[in-house]
Amino acid sequence: MRLYILIISLVIFLSGCQSYIAYQIAKPPQKVLPKEFESSIALSGVQTHYCSSEVDCLDFRFISPKDIESYLLDGNTLSLSLIVEGSTEDEVFEYQLTSDNLPNNHNSGLLIIFPGYGVDSLIYTMQARWLSHVTGKNVIVMPASNQYEKFRFGLNSLDVLVNYVNKENYTDISLISYSMGAIAGVELASKLNISKHILYAPMINFEAALNTIANLSHPIYSKLLGDDYLSEVAAKIIEKSEVPLTKLDILNNLNKTPHARQTYIFSSNTDKVSPYNRLLTLNNSKVSMYEVKDLNHIEMVSLISTQQRNVLLCLLDG
Repeated sequence: MRLYILIISLVIFLSGCQSYIAYQIAKPPQKVLPKEFESSIALSGVQTHYCSSEVDCLDFRFISPKDIESYLLDGNTLSLSLIVEGSTEDEVFEYQLTSDNLPNNHNSGLLIIFPGYGVDSLIYTMQARWLSHVTGKNVIVMPASNQYEKFRFGLNSLDVLVNYVNKENYTDISLISYSMGAIAGVELASKLNISKHILYAPMINFEAALNTIANLSHPIYSKLLGDDYLSEVAAKIIEKSEVPLTKLDILNNLNKTPHARQTYIFSSNTDKVSPYNRLLTLNNSKVSMYEVKDLNHIEMVSLISTQQRNVLLCLLDG
């Protein structure tokens, strides 16, 4: 009898645990950067609140070369540094912004960054500052998918973004999408005339990605719960998001047109979250695939590789 009660209690607990895990996955990330960083326009750009109507609004970060031009011309410098913990040694990205490497002229183009899941998008403003300085473009850093009031895989306010871009009369628009950010990036490309869409380690299947991340980060609990259980959690998250499954089908949507005039996908042979071989079924002449060697998912989405950064600049310049 006691064993029977224990089994019932465990089933009830696990049923409630599914909702708890789903909530934990979809809740906003904790802030990891100091307030000084968030309030510094030089480091994190301008916090922008834009509304296309009384009820439809969007908060994003706007980074422009003009933000720091006078500061640099006065003889000051701005140093950027990012450290990513590697399996054997730390990877470091460092860049110093000076008046000597200011862009020759301000580009009229716009670059929009869609961060991956589970991060504070402020982290990507440093990358945005570097891109803005090197290319001369204005850069928008969108919220991560779990930074909205409701978790909808980053699709929450794309119509507001479209309204803003059209109002500002941008014509040369490029996108950079990381991991889960690819869902919003691909959707936006169907709404605007996008020149280039560059995807790093795009999330191909949410259920598979969730299982992989759980197995990598919490192997004991994942084994205890099982893949079927985590698949039910993924289904619960999708159901609560009210996002149609067709919007999450990245491979099918990338095979469709219209999309960007040119799309580039970077995927690593050792990235278990976004496996390279899953992307080989793509069949679209406007989509180019690049295999990156020996980088895990975090290394892919942090753009820590010098080679990746150089190729990205060549694509944006070409």
